[in-house]
Amino acid sequence: MKERVLNGLALALAIATGLVGVLYVMIAVEPTMPLNPFPPPTATPTPAPLPEPEPSGETATPSPTPSPFPTPTPLRPSPLTPTPEPTYPFTATVEVSPGATDCRAAMTGTVIDRQGRGLEGYPVHLWAAETEFALYETVLFSDVAGYWQAPLPAGAHGIWYVQLHAPDAHQVYPPLSPVVAVALSNVCPRATVAFRER
Repeated sequence: MKERVLNGLALALAIATGLVGVLYVMIAVEPTMPLNPFPPPTATPTPAPLPEPEPSGETATPSPTPSPFPTPTPLRPSPLTPTPEPTYPFTATVEVSPGATDCRAAMTGTVIDRQGRGLEGYPVHLWAAETEFALYETVLFSDVAGYWQAPLPAGAHGIWYVQLHAPDAHQVYPPLSPVVAVALSNVCPRATVAFRER
């Protein structure tokens, strides 16, 4: 009895599989048949517009009337407003003098407050504009009396830049003065840059 039931189920499964296969073949041959659960979209034809008939009689086409050309207005440049340079809390005074007998170029300076007292630990950034001295760049710190000194390389001349920065534990060192340009002569120059609090 059990074998007959299983054989009947197997036969029903085989017939159902065959019918599904036949259905797939029919959908593949004719995709628009009603048994297809996903028929392809049918394109509806859109009527193309017909060209309008041309008039039989000849009519003169009106010539375009020239539009008045606008008179050019002179372009006036807008006045440039210079961006103000930020106000720094320190000013700088530069003095350049001939060098001493040893002919060693040097740059010295001071960092002082409003009362003329020296400020300790202020970083001074010094670098050269000339390419031959491009490798010489240093940061000095003012001593207890506010003095700082930088020996320059042999034959130092041309434009040198110096700027005062704020002492900072986080090593950010924001600038406290504008960048100061110092022009050194070719003969043993010595320069002094005094930074004073406003």
